[in-house]
Amino acid sequence: MPEKILLGFEVKTGKPVSIPLHHLAIFGMTQLSGKTTALEALISRSGLRAVAFKTKRGEAGFHAYNEIPLYYKPRADWQYVEGLVNVALGEKVKYEAGMRSAIMKACEGTKDLKQVQQKAGDLAAHTKSGFMRSVFERLVAYLDIVIPELEKYTFTDKIILANGVNVMDLTGMRAETQQLIVGSTIDYAFLTLENIVIIIPEAWEMMPELRMTPVKLVAEQFIRKGASVGNYLWIDSQDIGGVSKVPLRQCDNWIMGRMREAHEVERILRQLLGVKIPKEEIQTLPLGHFFAVLGDKVKKVYVLPAGVPEGVGQNVAIGVMSPETVRDKYLKKVEVETDMKDLEEMRAQWAKTQSVVDAIVKVWNEKEKAIDEKQNALGRELMNVQKKLGDIAGSLSEITLPVRVEPSGKEIINLQEKELVVNIGHSENIVQMTTDDLFGRIMLCVLKDLPREGFDEMQLQGAMRERGWHMERIMLALNMGKLIKAGRLLKDGQKQPYRYRLPSKITVNVQEPEKG
Repeated sequence: MPEKILLGFEVKTGKPVSIPLHHLAIFGMTQLSGKTTALEALISRSGLRAVAFKTKRGEAGFHAYNEIPLYYKPRADWQYVEGLVNVALGEKVKYEAGMRSAIMKACEGTKDLKQVQQKAGDLAAHTKSGFMRSVFERLVAYLDIVIPELEKYTFTDKIILANGVNVMDLTGMRAETQQLIVGSTIDYAFLTLENIVIIIPEAWEMMPELRMTPVKLVAEQFIRKGASVGNYLWIDSQDIGGVSKVPLRQCDNWIMGRMREAHEVERILRQLLGVKIPKEEIQTLPLGHFFAVLGDKVKKVYVLPAGVPEGVGQNVAIGVMSPETVRDKYLKKVEVETDMKDLEEMRAQWAKTQSVVDAIVKVWNEKEKAIDEKQNALGRELMNVQKKLGDIAGSLSEITLPVRVEPSGKEIINLQEKELVVNIGHSENIVQMTTDDLFGRIMLCVLKDLPREGFDEMQLQGAMRERGWHMERIMLALNMGKLIKAGRLLKDGQKQPYRYRLPSKITVNVQEPEKG
């Protein structure tokens, strides 16, 4: 794992600023500070795997990510259920008389929320106290908010992560259900995963200061003990005041962006280790500019977005270029408008076609295997031919030349010397490609955006998205296979993830379109 990650460049000087790998908290106004872009950049440059959550429609999300299935593991301990009811109430359970006692009784001997609800209903039916009957009935009603929604979704029992950002889409769910899924994911990561980052969105809501929630319950354990196995919690919030201070105390990296509200500005100033900053400077921070408290140092930094050249980032830091120019040139992405019904239909269609995709991959693998076997057979035939040629050469060496004896007794051998001339005609095979088709787009990204020494499919897919070209992984793999067969790309390695690169003996010229 990396000890430090490039964060960006110091404002005015343009000097690079790196951040130590540790728990992190980032704050700033949504869509105006650039928090998500900063988090994506850090994950991209670290090489780590990260789990993030999309909680509401229309939010500015990550540009390149892998969407993963929802994970949820049922629990029924009373602290967990109390945290869930806290979310439904919007306040601590202890402020509702009798509720904690009712929760503890309803949770005894149960395994999931459905059983808790059923037991609470039974207790309501058989209790003699009218007051406690009312409490149990309210508990049944609170659980009736969440349980039907949980039953609408299909959950995986294992989380498999790709390199980079992995996103669970929680849009359209109630806050209580979102909390259950986020909490379950953190708990799974704590128990089974290593060297990953969990990004907590809307931390003021997920981990509030004044009450326990399903996320807060497991996040505090994760942030206290996770670093020992390379697991880190990155906290994302609009403000500082509403977030629980227990996890924040474990964060050694604080990144604070544009904030307008006066009380929040004061909280930021108190985190700057005594460095005197005018309030107006925090209230007017440009997009992508942050005050970073890294250990014992405070830096004003322009955070370099993923995929943006370092020279461009330095230009923004020293004031030569605006961050909006970088956003418009490098961070554009295709927005797809859809509603939840469309999303469910798309998911259902994907489930129906998954077997077809698997069959295509299977056929592809079988063809690759057949090609490898054919190449091996041709190699063996070539070796046999070479052996036969060697045998013929040996026989020729034993042939004696004819000798003519003259009357004088001299032996004369007449050899006519002829020079062997081999003429080889060679011309460059020129292939014209354009970004109007998929092959040209792939090759342009390989040439312009990816390292010469090699790259993988995820990096190529990310580079294409940066240029506004979206392509699913299966289609990308099929088109790359065609380029490999045509000799335009080389595939290195025998095991996934495969690495790809340009052949070293080909020459590629990129012609920019004429202006005007």
